[in-house]
Amino acid sequence: MSAAKTQGAQGTGFKRVQVEKGIRQIGSHKWEVQVHVGRDPLTRKLRQMSRSTTGGIRVARKLRSEMITEVAKNHADTASVVNSEADAAKTLAHLLDRWVAHGERRGRSPSTIDGYRKKIDAVIRPELGAVAVTDITSEMLDAFYDRLLDGGTTPATVMHYHRIISAALTQARKWKAVGVNVAQDATPPSVELKALTVPPPERVQALIELAAASRSPEWATVITLAVFTGLRRGELCGLRWGDVDWQEQSFTVHRSIWQTKDGWGAKEPKTHQVRRVILGPATMAVLAGRHKRFTDDANLAEVPLREDAYVISPDIGGARPMMPSTVTLAFGRLCKRMAETTGEPWPYRFHDLRHYTGTEMDRSGYSARTIADRMGHRNPALTQRVYIHETEDRARSGAESLEAELSLPRSLTA
Repeated sequence: MSAAKTQGAQGTGFKRVQVEKGIRQIGSHKWEVQVHVGRDPLTRKLRQMSRSTTGGIRVARKLRSEMITEVAKNHADTASVVNSEADAAKTLAHLLDRWVAHGERRGRSPSTIDGYRKKIDAVIRPELGAVAVTDITSEMLDAFYDRLLDGGTTPATVMHYHRIISAALTQARKWKAVGVNVAQDATPPSVELKALTVPPPERVQALIELAAASRSPEWATVITLAVFTGLRRGELCGLRWGDVDWQEQSFTVHRSIWQTKDGWGAKEPKTHQVRRVILGPATMAVLAGRHKRFTDDANLAEVPLREDAYVISPDIGGARPMMPSTVTLAFGRLCKRMAETTGEPWPYRFHDLRHYTGTEMDRSGYSARTIADRMGHRNPALTQRVYIHETEDRARSGAESLEAELSLPRSLTA
């Protein structure tokens, strides 16, 4: 073999010679081994793996054989990863993640999204996450619900899981990933509608007085505004002084504060019901008293007054809203103190003050439309289902009205 002494790329002075397929001699005692590894996904050009040896042609041949085996294994591993990713994309876990992300992009409340993720990660994913969406059956879901019930999960909580799965499968049907939503043929447990836990007026009065006499008297303001307005917890936290119309004796509910473990923010009220709430003189007096204390505290601390300050705030200047969780905890402590003082149960949540508002308005004879407007219900039918129900006074009055229309023979009552 004649090896012309020309200056090569490696500076060896030895011309590169193709010995056989994939092997070139690039020096007097050095060989280069090449193996094709596929095409570049962008340029579509062939790519090669290249290595060199000084062990002679036999060693070069053995090296090329090893390189070919290595490339084949890499291709197999890559295909396995691709197939695993494709399989994962077909599972219920993947569908649930897509469904949650879809809801988030469509503007679902961050706290609602957080609640979905917690339920999915804690229970649904470990139990059914690895099952292919197309393999899920109504019988499989019923068995899942039975296991939860047998483990002590309440029917109401099981129903929450069912609604999440059903909603995700409905979206999968819309995306053409499944032909039908099998959850519609499943049988989740029946959930009995519980009677509302509504504190009577005398207990609301007692809570307001207890809060007013405490070391944090502004909680009396929070409770009073809640029962007089029917605002949700987040809506009350989101109220700003700029929302109050002192002349028209009203305020507008523009926002609600949401809170998760990752932070907090403001959103539109539930069901996007921005609404104007008419206030009575007592509520206006409570707001005026709160505004005076807010102003006095800000002036004393030399903090500039801001129109966008929050009405209920932990800051002197009202820069931040009170967090919803703080409201819940404070109200729980008040009820616990009342229970310890009276020796009777006080099983109330802060949300039950909203039930008090709706129930008292119904008791006073206001229409479902009027109550719905105040409570921020889009559909008065919800108001009728939740708040308008027979009270003993109304039932007794109805019975007496029926009797008044007829004159019964004395023999019937003698």
